Amino acid sequence: MKKITITPCTPWDQMIDVKEEDGPDYPLLKFNDFDYRIPSKITTTSANYPRKTERSKGNVDVLIASTREGWATKCWPFSVFLGKKGEELFDHRHLLKAVKENSYPRIPVAIYERKYVGNLILDSLSDNSVLTLMGLYVNATDGTVNAVLDDFVNAVKLVTEEEGLALTSDIVDTLLGVTGINVRYSNQKTINQIKNRIIDYKTKSTKVFNTTNEEQKEWISESSYFGTNNYSQEDGAGLRSKTLDSQNNHRYAGDLLSSAFKARQKDEVVRYIVSSKAEHENLIAKDREDIINNMKVIFAGPVDFFRNKIHKSFEGSILESVTLPEVTIEDLPIEVWAMPQIEGEEEAIQLL
Repeated sequence: MKKITITPCTPWDQMIDVKEEDGPDYPLLKFNDFDYRIPSKITTTSANYPRKTERSKGNVDVLIASTREGWATKCWPFSVFLGKKGEELFDHRHLLKAVKENSYPRIPVAIYERKYVGNLILDSLSDNSVLTLMGLYVNATDGTVNAVLDDFVNAVKLVTEEEGLALTSDIVDTLLGVTGINVRYSNQKTINQIKNRIIDYKTKSTKVFNTTNEEQKEWISESSYFGTNNYSQEDGAGLRSKTLDSQNNHRYAGDLLSSAFKARQKDEVVRYIVSSKAEHENLIAKDREDIINNMKVIFAGPVDFFRNKIHKSFEGSILESVTLPEVTIEDLPIEVWAMPQIEGEEEAIQLL
């Protein structure tokens, strides 16, 4: 490996023998350019410290010994993020200490900017949270064991707390997805273990509300659009409510469908407001998903049965090529809304 002695006049293109594609492919950062910086002028970010404790002494000693011989031109430069606060070093913190110890007059840097990916959660993150996740990403994908299980747990928990995000399964999956966890761990069981530690179903969440019967009844009573067993004064829809729980959601889905069929016979519309008994945002979100999925499964059963029976009776006749109209749960005169129960929700959310 070629090493050079860097002088105050050494240009950056003599310090490095790498191209953009040789560096990390950060999910939330885009490469801007190579350049050089004076070590004493570099500000190290305070963002990407997912570890609660960090043993750096041994690492720095090794790097001091290595860089004393010169800078290895095949090494990726120091990674610098250019954001609202100016430039921040977000990788190679130990290496920076080493080159300072060896009195390097200048060092090569790779400059990065934010990359917006079209995901509402990821694109709304603060620069600090992005650097936290990308600092973990580079440690998870560098071929070493720098990133350990606790790092993923701590980093994602830190980001959700600082961003005020609910610990739903979708949000945790989204954040973990950009940490390089799938490169670091090939075992899905380990990834699930990390996810479960982040969400911590056993501890009552502070990010949920309207979880008690009293709270739910009060919220419904204050709404003119929802009710328990009456008709809307706004549009005449039949109003119903249902409190969900994971053990009974299949049966509850049947209840909702039964109400929809009765409403169809009367040429009415029925509107349900559903809530959850769960005390964790992820479980509340799962109850919402389960009720709709169960309704679709129950509804599809007889529809598919009769569709197949009709097709069979058409075989060999002139009607064999007839295409039957599609019938879905969305064709039923029913609306299903979820009561606001997770931090950040201010109004009911339509599920169907």
